[in-house]
Amino acid sequence: MKKRIVLSVAAVATLLVACIPSVNPFYKDKDVVVDPHLIGEWQEKGKTNEPEVWKFEQSTNNAYKLTVLEEGKTGEFSAHLFKLKQEQFLDLIPTGCDYASNQAYLVGFSMFPGHLLMRVGQIEPELKLAVCDYDWLEKFLQKNPKAVDHHLEYEHILLTADTGDLQKFILKHLGTNELFHEYGEMTRKQ
Repeated sequence: MKKRIVLSVAAVATLLVACIPSVNPFYKDKDVVVDPHLIGEWQEKGKTNEPEVWKFEQSTNNAYKLTVLEEGKTGEFSAHLFKLKQEQFLDLIPTGCDYASNQAYLVGFSMFPGHLLMRVGQIEPELKLAVCDYDWLEKFLQKNPKAVDHHLEYEHILLTADTGDLQKFILKHLGTNELFHEYGEMTRKQ
């Protein structure tokens, strides 16, 4: 039981650390694609006890409404599936941010919904997604601070580059042990 709890905490911590927000979107309108196979409910492969569930619904402007259910919590995002060369990605931005009821309003005013990036390895028959490797990016930017515009705030990276520069950086660092972790797999919810 302890081992399972430790692994769950480690998985959540990895995902949170892997989230590298950007002020600007990772896609341009011309890059956006729609794939009807993405629509539906997906859950973590092989996890039967409270799996994380991602529900994609068609929305407006070639976007998807994404609802994420994890450990009894819900989050909603606007998701854009897009292609750069032959590679597919998801750009996620939260559509509703609820802050703690005991939090000062000023804290909420300083928060903004940043764009998050995921690499899509495949959609059918299983959804394969890879999150950014925060550790790799942090080390890379320490050695190459001018590689992509960014800002460091309390040891957290915020990408500030324009969309074109973000795309060039992504395509340049798609190799093994670079910008993205290995793919995680999700299966259609039965």
